[in-house]
Amino acid sequence: MFERVKDTILRNDYISYLKHLGIDTSEIFGNIQNRLDDKNLFFIFENRSHSMLSPNVILENIVFEEVNKYLYSNDYDSNIFKRDIEIDIKTLIASQNSIIERPKIKKPSELEEGFKSELENENGFIRIARFENEMIEKDNGWERQGQTIVFEGLSIFKKNSPFFEGLPSSLIWDNALYYPNNPFIIWFGKKFNSIEANNILWINSLLQSDLGLILDDFNHGLQALNEVNEVVLKFRQWRSDLIDNGASLDSNIAKLEGCDLILREDYYERLKAMIPDIKFFCKKLDLK
Repeated sequence: MFERVKDTILRNDYISYLKHLGIDTSEIFGNIQNRLDDKNLFFIFENRSHSMLSPNVILENIVFEEVNKYLYSNDYDSNIFKRDIEIDIKTLIASQNSIIERPKIKKPSELEEGFKSELENENGFIRIARFENEMIEKDNGWERQGQTIVFEGLSIFKKNSPFFEGLPSSLIWDNALYYPNNPFIIWFGKKFNSIEANNILWINSLLQSDLGLILDDFNHGLQALNEVNEVVLKFRQWRSDLIDNGASLDSNIAKLEGCDLILREDYYERLKAMIPDIKFFCKKLDLK
């Protein structure tokens, strides 16, 4: 189990922050590995026919516990973690209030990788970004064959990687989601099996400001309004086609899980006028 989740642990916010501070995390890793040697730990979440785990927060909880045990036993300040890696409650609530039924769009496996000139228009809104993970089943219909993941979004400088990753999601609410030395249009935040929002897409805060948009109350979902309180920019997410219709803990696995970011058509035209070399790129990953 440890080898399967090693990369996820490495990307954990707490582990990454301790390494950033120069703290040796090898002892923490060893303690986590010892706990993960318990083969029954994830048993109730395992779907054997699809070789997948149902979403759960066991791993995140173990990492959190072991990190804090280490800090306590080594007399580190209990306030060592700063605001940027605290649980982002606003984005968590906003994302939960942004859940929709999956739009009638092509599945990731049906898409072609590359730059696109025509963007999808949905009821006067342009889809400027999308992330989606599709589980591919074998012909027998009850075993997993692999997965196809798609990353689509507006980019500049003809980059074939449409998203900027990094930066905490909490910066959305401070209008500070930007990176001076790395200009980007779309930001993507992802967490694995976390209590926080799993997949988030949002626009560079500087562009949001240039478009004259302000964030709505997080209780209304993750969206931005214009000066007359019209919804202009909106994040949406979905999980569809659960295995066995979610009848048990090991079947809460979605065959299609994703999110998108849509911008009203007239504001999309404004954005294109602001950034003449704007492009839309689709990147695909096919995994076994």
